[in-house]
Amino acid sequence: MSKRLIDYGQGQMGEQPEDNTEKFKSFMENNPDAISIVDLEGKTLQVNAAFEEFFGWTNDELIGMPFPIIPDFLKESVNELHDQIKAGVQKKGFETVRLRKDGQLIDVSISLFNIRDNENEPCALVFVYRDITNQKLAEAALKESEQRYRSLVEVSPEAIFVHRNGIIEYMNPMGAKMLGMDSVEDIIGKSVFQFVHLESRESVQKRIEIMRDDHQAVGLLEQKFIRLDGQEFYGETLGLPIIYKGQPAIQVFCRDITERKKTEELLCKSNMLSAVGQMAAGIAHEIRNPLTTVKGFLQLLREDPEQKEYLEMTVSEVEKIEILANEFLSLAEPEAKVCELIQLYEILDSVITLAEFQAILNDVEIIKEYNADSASVFGEPNQLKQVFTNVVNNAIEAMPNGGKLHIQLNHQGESAMIRFIDQGCGISNERMKHLGQPFYSTSEKGTGFGLMVSTKIIHEHNGEIHFSSEVGEGTIVDISLPIYESSQ
Repeated sequence: MSKRLIDYGQGQMGEQPEDNTEKFKSFMENNPDAISIVDLEGKTLQVNAAFEEFFGWTNDELIGMPFPIIPDFLKESVNELHDQIKAGVQKKGFETVRLRKDGQLIDVSISLFNIRDNENEPCALVFVYRDITNQKLAEAALKESEQRYRSLVEVSPEAIFVHRNGIIEYMNPMGAKMLGMDSVEDIIGKSVFQFVHLESRESVQKRIEIMRDDHQAVGLLEQKFIRLDGQEFYGETLGLPIIYKGQPAIQVFCRDITERKKTEELLCKSNMLSAVGQMAAGIAHEIRNPLTTVKGFLQLLREDPEQKEYLEMTVSEVEKIEILANEFLSLAEPEAKVCELIQLYEILDSVITLAEFQAILNDVEIIKEYNADSASVFGEPNQLKQVFTNVVNNAIEAMPNGGKLHIQLNHQGESAMIRFIDQGCGISNERMKHLGQPFYSTSEKGTGFGLMVSTKIIHEHNGEIHFSSEVGEGTIVDISLPIYESSQ
């Protein structure tokens, strides 16, 4: 095969040095690209093995024949191309289609040049073909993917924009609308900070630095923005670093949540008003009863000032009002705590001593079960005493027909566990859900604030309080408090 081309070349261009002949032969036989050589009339002189495999024609089928790989619809343009090559123009890597023997059109990249004789006149044309079918398929798939992505972005109900170094390079129609622009073109080239509220500029700058320097995406964040007309709105944004037009950039997704924020604010205000209304009704209810009694006894005292029992009853009812007011104050403005090291068994013994008289009246036996006498905590003794007293009093009131109240003190890891177990009437699951709510109490005389204050105190001491109960079986109150390090 190469010999025919060499013979042709020697006949057209004169004798060539032997080393050039061998180089040309090696170039043809070992090149993985399909190569063909045609004369100036378009007849085939030589093709290599890669050409035979690629296009399906053998060298013997093509010798002296017009070039069959050119589709009919391209023959005119190919003739013009041949004229250009004859004139000395070289073509490298231009893309087109060619025809295989089986009739299939394939995408190829072609480089071509001419061969000149001893008088420097064109005597033949060399064509080098490279299969780019897979490349074209990949390009088509990429183009289709880009078009599909662009379509999604263009019709997205959320604002999507791309900026580089803070300068906006792309924005979808929703983004322009969100910022008060008539068209996308009005915003390209502007700084993102022109539309960021002063309150949010620092957070926006930090997020940009994370995406730019650390190449990390940033999650959803509520931020404040400014439209072109100066109107403020809230947006929920997330961003990620991308490559845009071959250069690093940042893509941002933004959703206008102004209406949602307004709804949340209205809902919050509504809940606050509802809570205030419930509290006001509860306060009025709790205070009205003792006030009615006070008013009645004062009227009786006016008629009969010598009745001391009226005065004592009046004082008692006023004290109830005072207790209620103090409970409100402890919730709103708690007194400053003076914390100290506390031995829990000492506080519990003090509470039991105070509750013994009420326990005797209710036929309740208080049983101490201390397994951690040395457990000490750091806190405010009067507040903890208030909590334990409230729990013990509630337990005794829950056993009007008598029973046993077990008070246990144990270690559990790094915490002290105080457990109160009574044999009272118990609390139903439905009522357990409401424990700790103001004006909800399991006691007929209670306001519900005692438990609420107790829970607050325990939490302020970094502890936990838990209730478990069964109707007819009794109630268990577990209180855990962190043990002071030196006592562990």
